[in-house]
Amino acid sequence: MSNKQISKELLKSVQTVVSSTKGQLLNDDLVNELKTETANIMSFYEISHFQSIVLSIYLECGLKDIDVDTQKLVDYFGKNISCLADITQAIDELTEMKLLFTKRNDYTSRRKSDYNKVIQVHGRAIDAMMKGDKDLLKNQKLENFFGVLGEVRDLICKRTETTITTEVLVEEVRGVLENNRKFTEVEWILSQDNLTNYDLTLLLDLAIEHLEGAEEVDFDKLIKEVFSEIHDRVKYKRLVKENNCILFKNDLVVFSDEMLSFLNYVKLSEHAMDVLLGGYQDTIKKEFRPKMGLLINPDKIEHEQLFYNDSELEQIETLSNALEEDNYKSLMSRLKDNGMKQGFTVLLYGYPGTGKTSSVKQVAKSTGRSIFMVEIQKIQSKWVGESEKNLAKVFDEYKQARKHFQKAPILLFNEADAILGKRMSVNSSVDKSFNALQNILLQELEEFEGIFMATTNLADQLDSAFDRRLLYKIDFKKPEEQVRKKILSNVFKDISVKTIDTLTEQFSLTGGQIANIKKKLLVKSVLDINLDHESYLSTLCNEEFILSKSGRSTIGFIH
Repeated sequence: MSNKQISKELLKSVQTVVSSTKGQLLNDDLVNELKTETANIMSFYEISHFQSIVLSIYLECGLKDIDVDTQKLVDYFGKNISCLADITQAIDELTEMKLLFTKRNDYTSRRKSDYNKVIQVHGRAIDAMMKGDKDLLKNQKLENFFGVLGEVRDLICKRTETTITTEVLVEEVRGVLENNRKFTEVEWILSQDNLTNYDLTLLLDLAIEHLEGAEEVDFDKLIKEVFSEIHDRVKYKRLVKENNCILFKNDLVVFSDEMLSFLNYVKLSEHAMDVLLGGYQDTIKKEFRPKMGLLINPDKIEHEQLFYNDSELEQIETLSNALEEDNYKSLMSRLKDNGMKQGFTVLLYGYPGTGKTSSVKQVAKSTGRSIFMVEIQKIQSKWVGESEKNLAKVFDEYKQARKHFQKAPILLFNEADAILGKRMSVNSSVDKSFNALQNILLQELEEFEGIFMATTNLADQLDSAFDRRLLYKIDFKKPEEQVRKKILSNVFKDISVKTIDTLTEQFSLTGGQIANIKKKLLVKSVLDINLDHESYLSTLCNEEFILSKSGRSTIGFIH
């Protein structure tokens, strides 16, 4: 008989059994009448007659994606609870044979007793019936350990989708391992002392994350994927917190940074990585993904022509030359030989809109360096002590970045007024936290190795303690007349020289303001195709000049 014919016969038998029992009292007479109809099911699944009747119900509900709990089962059999003992026994037996499994939704599990749980048919039981292939009921032969991880990943997905419970997940994972002891990696895992099924599942979940490209993983995420119940998650996290978790005690899992273990980021230990992923670990694409800032790669930075006053140009050229890789390596070597810290620290300060941040980006692009731009709002926290921890994490991540990239990246604190300000007299917990941040930053800069840059509009508000810790200080003033003319000519190439000269003389605009004017002119020209650009430019410049007049109230906090 062909697979197609087998499938048809099975579906016909299931349909007959279901239609014959639905709404009927499941007594001995009805059970005996169905013996002919269950023959195909009994033979295919290698189960008893009564088990075939129960399985048929779940097969039909599985095809229709219907959940069945005890109440629905009782309603199905004509509200006759006297048959529950036999049905429950059959369900337990079919579950043991991996044909059925318990489904429990995270949010309803506490309201479901053990006698009113949702049972579903196993996917492979349906697949085997639909394809008429009995071999699909067997555990599929895996080619290597990565196939084992694939099986485990599928099981974890089912748990997170609440298709199976935590208990079913960890038992299935143990089964997958036991059935594949022939692989060296599996034999090594099972040889580890005192590992529970939960430990095994968490360990494999972490290995899967590494295999998919993660260099480190939030351990809370792994715990949430494995444990459906909140109290079980809390219980396991307590083991970790109290240093009683066997994964850490056996040196299978380690924190990414022991000094910052409170952040919960973990990875496989070097030994575990070597055994489980072997040489493949070297081919895993490891991305540096900072959590406390934004990574900007040099090839993603748009080229921008910048114009400087003479004093600024000289310093920017010095900075660019110093950060050319050959020059930079030579400078760092000289600093080391002279017993100095290999830190290159720069402050770009001055008038808003004069190109401080753009200058950092262009220097990075021209020297082929990535920028790790700190997002100040990610550092600051309303919780006591968290801001200080976050700032420490910034510098820890930068150390990782230096190891990751061939060229030392630039650590950029952009618009850093809120963190570089003068220390204050302590009158509140906020003042105390701010001063603590200052002290951490000063200490980090004292020991800093790499390239540090900060931009601020409020240099006069800086704490004097930063003065000796910042090697270069570049003052960005408003563009001088000849520089403004160059910027205007470059931005408005279609505007006459006469108009450019007039605008240069009348308006003392910055590069940022000129960029705004260009954008507003574009918007207006789209809305008015007959717009006279030359005359309207004067209006826009005047508006920008009015908006930038001094004397307006400052918005925000200034230390």
